[in-house]
Amino acid sequence: MTKPSDAAAAAADAGSHPLWFTPPAGDADRRRTLTRERVVAEALTVIAAAGVDALSMRTLATRLGVVPAALYRHVRNKEQLYDLVLDGVLAEVDCRLDHSLAWTEQVTKLAHRLRTVLEDHPGIAGLLKTRDPLGPHSLALAEAFLAPLHAAGLSARETGLAFSLIYDYTLGFALSSRTSVNEQRVRDADTRGRLHAFLRSLPAERFPTLVALGEHVWIDNRDERFTTGLDTLLGGLDAARHRRRRSQEPKA
Repeated sequence: MTKPSDAAAAAADAGSHPLWFTPPAGDADRRRTLTRERVVAEALTVIAAAGVDALSMRTLATRLGVVPAALYRHVRNKEQLYDLVLDGVLAEVDCRLDHSLAWTEQVTKLAHRLRTVLEDHPGIAGLLKTRDPLGPHSLALAEAFLAPLHAAGLSARETGLAFSLIYDYTLGFALSSRTSVNEQRVRDADTRGRLHAFLRSLPAERFPTLVALGEHVWIDNRDERFTTGLDTLLGGLDAARHRRRRSQEPKA
């Protein structure tokens, strides 16, 4: 039996050893370190690796080395877990904008930032499409989009419509992941070349336009496609704004 004095000496001696001599924490210690942040981070890892459908509380508990009941001390249910995951990802979107820029430039920068974050987290755009998160970072992103649209002189109704249009466009674009089969096909030069040859070989009497223009559609231009689409949306909103202002001017 170890004497109290011996135990104290052993503890003191252990404290003097470098970290790598310290025994690993036992299961009980690991369970005590479980936090909401750790639960959310692991859930995000599962979604990125295997998709939203692979996420369950039981699977998550197994990966974290705890019993499922331990998770419910940090999240109420899977629905809340989804919203926490989404809000954590949206926290990565830099919502700071230079308000001296034109409203179209501000919205463009924000949309590009949102797209980048969503594409850096596979599976999140699909989850976001099915939910309407109201966490602090989700709300901050909505505020950042709405402010320049409203400051541009759009009415309350027009501002709401414009926000939905731009947000849905960005989210929809991110859903067509850069790792999808179609994107991989056009990014690989050899595969793209074979695809273009196939399009040119189609019967011209049946597909004349496709034969002539197909290779200009299936090309590696993902960034250009997003930018062009966004510019078109904002250009349309700006034109509508000017038309409404002209219609409200007093007639001579």
